[in-house]
Amino acid sequence: MLGLLLLGAGTASAREAITISPEKVQKICSERVPRVESRVKALTDRINGGPETLGSKKWIEQKAADARKAGNTARADVLDARLKLRDAQLVKLGKAAERVAGFKSRHCGAK
Repeated sequence: MLGLLLLGAGTASAREAITISPEKVQKICSERVPRVESRVKALTDRINGGPETLGSKKWIEQKAADARKAGNTARADVLDARLKLRDAQLVKLGKAAERVAGFKSRHCGAK
């Protein structure tokens, strides 16, 4: 019974709007938003980098091709799976950039 009450209270409170102080919003706008934007850009640039950029899609493609050429198909398959993850990460980073831009336009006075 107590567990049901706690679950019910948890879902009710999850629906309420969360408000933060103007000071906290200013701190988020001045400190957190620029760091998140910088991190998203750095990760996106790294993933989209050339074959010389460690961890980029092109770098992984090159390593997979090298593994296939050497006859190591298991390693090539692992790298191909990693390549698919990079595409998924780009989608997540794009959504994160949209959320940050939305917050910034609503609360930080940026266009």
